[in-house]
Amino acid sequence: MGFTLCAWSQSIAQNSHLELNAVSDQHLVTSGKDITVPEGYDKLMGAFGLGTTINRMQLSSPAMRKTLIVDAEQLNIGAEPLSPSCLIDMFKNPRQLKASEGLRALATQGSIGAEQETVLAMLGDGKVDEVTGEVMTVRCTGTTTLVAYTWGLVPLTFTQQLEAGRYQIVGARFESAGAIAGRLVIPGSPWRPGAVANDSISDIPPVRFGTPISGIWGEFSHSFPPQAEFLSISADTAEVVYLDLVKVA
Repeated sequence: MGFTLCAWSQSIAQNSHLELNAVSDQHLVTSGKDITVPEGYDKLMGAFGLGTTINRMQLSSPAMRKTLIVDAEQLNIGAEPLSPSCLIDMFKNPRQLKASEGLRALATQGSIGAEQETVLAMLGDGKVDEVTGEVMTVRCTGTTTLVAYTWGLVPLTFTQQLEAGRYQIVGARFESAGAIAGRLVIPGSPWRPGAVANDSISDIPPVRFGTPISGIWGEFSHSFPPQAEFLSISADTAEVVYLDLVKVA
């Protein structure tokens, strides 16, 4: 039960509806424009399109082209995520994909010159159970220098000490100066769940990731906490992650 986050990003010319390059990823198979849909996580749970003048975004795969591909009705027009950002939330009615096929993102922009466009996709198993129990939030910080439009690993420092035991992650928020998205690297898990990010503590994140309605993201022991990965438009040097946790043991 859960989901994982992936991305495409590329500078494209004006008024050209083009397939974007997949952002290199250590936990999913990427090749050129393709992100291979993984076994078990073969449902599209959400999507997000970002660009200063982006005016069209699609997600396409061979299986989807037999019917209708995803044509986004909400886009984030700006260099960074808006507040609140325009998440295409499909968690309650995910789109069925086909494992082992290549998923592609297409975008169009309206500026005079070339412009960077970024698309995010959340892939999952379609099972989203709202979490019950006492939810606690802990703030974590990082000091990694990021590389623009590349997933950058960020070791996290917890600002409070966790009681010994095991914890479920039931939500997260990610923040850095140029952040587009953030995701978690959870020990023992092959998946990297994440969310659209913020550039300020005053920004409003999508409701889906700010409350425990996106299911259980993963579980960890206090001795082996998660790390984060950030995707940013700039070489940020300070990162913040808020983790929503439920203690289970």
